[in-house]
Amino acid sequence: MGCFSPDSRRWKVLMQTSNTDHLAHFIDEYRVVRKPEIQRLLGISRSTLGRRIKAGKFPKPASIENGRSCWLFKDVREWLLK
Repeated sequence: MGCFSPDSRRWKVLMQTSNTDHLAHFIDEYRVVRKPEIQRLLGISRSTLGRRIKAGKFPKPASIENGRSCWLFKDVREWLLK
């Protein structure tokens, strides 16, 4: 069989890499982003971020942990791409 047959070592390495990349992408998408990181990313103050959220110009936090606002990275990325 060819070098990329399902029994070949190269095929197994390729599949492991693909699964690892997929897992890394999944982990990145569901990574929690906190308010200070959002502020640094957008270059805005805490109060400006609060005003944008209140005005519907930025997504509301997905959850609040111990009084801290948190977003999923995928939600922030989707907003940035709009």
